[in-house]
Amino acid sequence: MSKIALLVLVAASATVGACDGDDAPSTANTPQPAATAQPAAENRGIGIVQSVDAANGSLTVAHEPIAALGWPAMTMSFKVDRPALLEGVEAGEHIEFTLRGRDMSAVVTSIAEAK
Repeated sequence: MSKIALLVLVAASATVGACDGDDAPSTANTPQPAATAQPAAENRGIGIVQSVDAANGSLTVAHEPIAALGWPAMTMSFKVDRPALLEGVEAGEHIEFTLRGRDMSAVVTSIAEAK
């Protein structure tokens, strides 16, 4: 048997072996596209700034309940994703903010004066 005939026979056998009972090709060994990473959800909060620690890139906020996270009203410190967010923010200021993350290590991604 020639090499070409042997290759055709091997390829045909592999194709037949890859079919299931209804002659549909199997995708079990077919590479699937990688799942795209979903960005972490951002959640909104409202609160009063208790303190700002620009040197450590954080602020402490007494916030209202954040229903999307199941958090009650509490006072906690948050890191900010970039130091510029803290420019002009002062203790006593009523703010709206967004958080990226769902646990106590959530990071503030925006700060605005509350309306």
